[in-house]
Amino acid sequence: MESLKPTSTSTSASAAVLAVVTRAEELLDVDNLPCSAEIDATPGAIGALGCVWDNVRAAMQGDQKSFDRLDGAQDLLSLALQAKDAEDQVRREQEVRQSSALQDVRAALSRFEQIQSVADLIEAVPATVCLLGFDRAIFSRIHEAMWVTETLHVEGDEAWAGQILQAGRDNPEKLVPDLFETEIVRRRRAILVTNAQERPRVHRAVSESSQSRTYVAAPVMPRSQVIGFLHGDRFFHPGPLDGFDRDLLAVFAEGFGYVLERSILLDKLAQLRAAVLDHGDGLSTLMREDGANQQRLARVPAQPSDRETMLTRRETEIVRLMAAGDTNGRIASKLVISEGTVKSHAKHILRKLGAANRAEAVSIWLTRGRAH
Repeated sequence: MESLKPTSTSTSASAAVLAVVTRAEELLDVDNLPCSAEIDATPGAIGALGCVWDNVRAAMQGDQKSFDRLDGAQDLLSLALQAKDAEDQVRREQEVRQSSALQDVRAALSRFEQIQSVADLIEAVPATVCLLGFDRAIFSRIHEAMWVTETLHVEGDEAWAGQILQAGRDNPEKLVPDLFETEIVRRRRAILVTNAQERPRVHRAVSESSQSRTYVAAPVMPRSQVIGFLHGDRFFHPGPLDGFDRDLLAVFAEGFGYVLERSILLDKLAQLRAAVLDHGDGLSTLMREDGANQQRLARVPAQPSDRETMLTRRETEIVRLMAAGDTNGRIASKLVISEGTVKSHAKHILRKLGAANRAEAVSIWLTRGRAH
């Protein structure tokens, strides 16, 4: 999948906007209009047209300097129509670009379908984020209110990626109220940070190492709990990041949260399955030992004694099974009676033998048998 440049306007749209700005400069004699470099990006193009509209309104409202340069109202109307056509063209291209971007998000997320382990997902996600038009991306985790960089990708420069990653790992940042990322955790929303090098509210070690000017960041929230961040920026390609880049990363981060949640559940299921298998092995061992005990008891001839004459035939059957280690449920199953009936017989056995509990009753019963 080719990398998407979501903020770049097409040549035709840029040319249309530039033509409007140039004519506005000629007609209105103003110096507050943007230069051609700023028009190359969608936000700049829309901003340029907005600036033109502001100057047109000023002229229409009687700004003498602007009005004196006009040959007549027809020039002003023609400029307004030209600006409207250019704005419509930029908006249409923006809608197409946004629709394409969302398709790219789905395609990017589909790359995770064959990845099962959580560790592999975390390793792969920064490079996948860069498929959405970013040059660099970071996945960070939150551990005990600390922000720790986990994996990082820089397009075409693995060495620099390693340096930025190490700077983050060597300097984990506490999520204090002053940080922009603390706002992500609190509001559970993506952010756009401009002029990052001048801002005190950024991760200083990562900011200095990456030399990032503007970046976007979004929360990763499996089970609606913020466990980490995704950051993205463009360092090598022109064009500033804007709200669309922020929203694009937010959509991807939301989808990644679901993918990560699925992988976490699969990991837990695998652990549970292993535990069940271990438990099953233990039960099999106990059943084999129990079978051996019952075989040994069967070989011992039953001899009448006062321990048996004290108990009824049914109580004697039950105490024998108790001695073999059977639970109330298993005794009930073997004798084809209810578990409640077993409990009632057990109470009578304890009372007749003067025992405080089942273990003591079995001990008394076995001791009296040996005495005879």
